[in-house]
Order: sequence, then structure tokens, then C-alpha cells
Amino acid sequence: MLSEKTIQEIEKYENAGIGVVAVGSDGTLKYSSQGMGGCKYCDQCSSFRLLPDPDPYDWFRDNDMKAVCLELNAVIRGSLETPSEYTKIPKPLYCPKLGRKLSKEEKEKADEMLRIDRELF
Repeated sequence: MLSEKTIQEIEKYENAGIGVVAVGSDGTLKYSSQGMGGCKYCDQCSSFRLLPDPDPYDWFRDNDMKAVCLELNAVIRGSLETPSEYTKIPKPLYCPKLGRKLSKEEKEKADEMLRIDRELF
């Protein structure tokens, strides 16, 4: 739940035409100007989390985040640097909430993608 002060700040920015993303301390997306309903994108799903993703080979990129699906225990996307990258993350083929049936070729590709993304988790 967002505080009244936070809601007022969000309204102020949105009235100025600036998009807002609010991420809670637990990594959940609390608010996005792009909307959070309908599960069209991963960041609108209840299984979505943003977790730290520091690059061990880059000392200056310690604030990176990674998009994670807790339902599938998979990393959807890594090396996210700015809040604008946290939103509108498209669902991967292996998402159980994709909303359509996959062809045989898509199913095989989705299985391979899921295997790789689970290894990254």
C-alpha cells in the first residue's frame, strides 16, 4: 500500500508528464504509470520481482536489477539499469500466463529458453 504522501508525489509527476515506477523494499512493483492490470507484461504479474543483479566483472554497475519470475524460478531479463527498463517487460514464450497456445516449434524453443533462464536463477 502506498502512503498518501507517495500518492501525492506520483500525481505531481504524472501531471507534469513524467512516468513513475514505485518498487517496494521487497522488490515488488507497487505502482507504474503504464498500468498494472491485465497481465499483459511480466511486470504486471504477481510472480514478478526485481532483485539485485550486480555484475562481478563491472565495479561501476552494482545497482543493476534483474527481472525474476518466482512462479517458474527463472530470470526473465538481467542487467536492468534504469526504472524505465523495469516496466513493459514482455512475457517470454514459456510463461504459463501468455494467453495463447504454442506451436510445436514454439514449445520446443520455450522449453530450451526456460531451461537456460532457470540456470541463471
